[in-house]
Amino acid sequence: MAWAPQQKGGKGWNGNGAIHTPMGVVVPPRGGGIAGAMAGGWKGGGGKGWSDKGWSDKGGKDFGKGGFKGSGKDGKGKGKGKPRGPSGPGLPRERITEEPVTGEVQEWRGKYGWITPTVPIEHQLAQKHKGNIYVSMSDLVGGITELTQGSLCQFHVFQDASGLGAEECLGS
Repeated sequence: MAWAPQQKGGKGWNGNGAIHTPMGVVVPPRGGGIAGAMAGGWKGGGGKGWSDKGWSDKGGKDFGKGGFKGSGKDGKGKGKGKPRGPSGPGLPRERITEEPVTGEVQEWRGKYGWITPTVPIEHQLAQKHKGNIYVSMSDLVGGITELTQGSLCQFHVFQDASGLGAEECLGS
């Protein structure tokens, strides 16, 4: 014996035209869903449907007409927030120290990290990253490929478009 949905008074089991199957599948009311999309079901036409506020008995007018848009450009995705400036180890740089500086590794994130200098650097960009100095894996010397958080290191300071960074960094 095959299961067949039964409707009460033509309105569906829940009274709004949708049919709930024993497996938890909701069959949308007439005018909704894929078959009724062109008739305006879930697209925001005359039938009931989903909107940005959930199920709508007023035609789901928000869905398909900007209701589920992201906040990014053209409504696609969440967006990137505010535009980011230039970054990374490939930017043109200018060395600002003649002698090496020491500092403590605050954080290492796989291919880059942040160093807090032992003596604060006197420079207009020094406070740009809470006083920390960027270091890239490509700026490590002496055969090391990463720095350990809390360890001391020695480096030269440079400036580039994104702030201060460490180059020729010796650490452990």
